[in-house]
Amino acid sequence: SSCNPKRIETRLLSNRHLAMGNACLHFDEDEEEVTQEKLVEAVENMDADEVERILESGLSEIINQSINERGQTILDKFAIEHAAMLKEALHHKDSAGHSTRHFVEMQESAAQTLRVLLEHGAVLSAGRKPP
Repeated sequence: SSCNPKRIETRLLSNRHLAMGNACLHFDEDEEEVTQEKLVEAVENMDADEVERILESGLSEIINQSINERGQTILDKFAIEHAAMLKEALHHKDSAGHSTRHFVEMQESAAQTLRVLLEHGAVLSAGRKPP
């Protein structure tokens, strides 16, 4: 079921969605609220499982909404975090073998996170004007 935040009354839309005023709240199966901020944090951590859990809990409906005042989407945030990971990998101070393993692990988690975002329809904000 979808959530229409323009509705004023409070109503239970399903076991995971609650609309109240101009807000739409989403809950996972453990009744924990899932938010856009938690999605951003999961992307920052390249935690594909958490990104999937959050999006499956109802936030996929708003996946391409702006996450900040610059009008960026969650896929923009992914690209920014991925670029930072690549830069960090080049400056890693461990042995060559350990640095390489760390780099490969980071790339694998980034690829999994990207796959989840794309499966849920995430797009870059390119060409969109900020709100």
